[in-house]
Amino acid sequence: MNNPSLNLKTWMTLGRVSNLPTVWTNTLAAVLLASSAGALASPSSLVWILLLATLSLLYLAGMLLNDLLDADWDQQHQNPRPITLGLVSRRQVGLATSLLLVLAAVLVIGLSQLIEEPLWLLGSATLLVTCILAYNLLHKTYAHSVWLMGACRSTLYLTAAASLAIPPQPLWLCAVLLGTYISGLTYLARQEHRNQLLSRLPLLLMLSPVLLAFYADNLVFWLVLLFWLGWLGWNYRRHLADARQRQVRAFIGAGLAALPLFDALVLAVANQPWGSLACVLVFLVLPHFQRWIKPT
Repeated sequence: MNNPSLNLKTWMTLGRVSNLPTVWTNTLAAVLLASSAGALASPSSLVWILLLATLSLLYLAGMLLNDLLDADWDQQHQNPRPITLGLVSRRQVGLATSLLLVLAAVLVIGLSQLIEEPLWLLGSATLLVTCILAYNLLHKTYAHSVWLMGACRSTLYLTAAASLAIPPQPLWLCAVLLGTYISGLTYLARQEHRNQLLSRLPLLLMLSPVLLAFYADNLVFWLVLLFWLGWLGWNYRRHLADARQRQVRAFIGAGLAALPLFDALVLAVANQPWGSLACVLVFLVLPHFQRWIKPT
């Protein structure tokens, strides 16, 4: 008889749910930035719920699809993921992925009926799904497909902002910086199974959020920036600097955990200190969550 708690953890591992709160902070930052830049009221409670549910479902679908399409590669390289370990079948994962995508489509259509610029929302959501599918289909073949992974986070920002109106100019910059950060992190992840650091260029890409400093005019931003740089620097020294004790996977987990700090920087620039604080609090929880559910 299957252990229900084990089965739940299997599905949570497949969905990398320890990273799911980063989707929520991305959504919060994008919406509040759009609201601040356009002098618009925040979305209604119903719009918030539908938006968070839609983007969460798309994230989970992307993670499940990744494991499904990588199953043969994982088998050949003895990568201990749930499908490889026999904890869940490919058919089950395929059905779950399809269900998540259908539910997300239903929710985004419903959401489009509640906002003033539905075409922008539908267009950005379609682009997000396209990036998810393209990355999962191409990432084992083309090294630079990592930019598609970055585009997934960029279009998530745009989709969240489109729940209010046409995404304003500041949001496009933040979306690009977020996508660049994720692309750098994904370049590192390509060598995760070999535990190698072939180039430090990905680390430079991960510093792209520093460019937000040109728009900073308050103490909150600088405090969060120092916190973020300190976190990445400490983890670099701990997991990457010494080749004899290198742990690429651990650094990637730390980089993913730092995503809410990027959102905190965005909200600090937008003069939303309470939103920025909320993102910092999410960051403080994530490393503990990652110890239970692996982030990669």
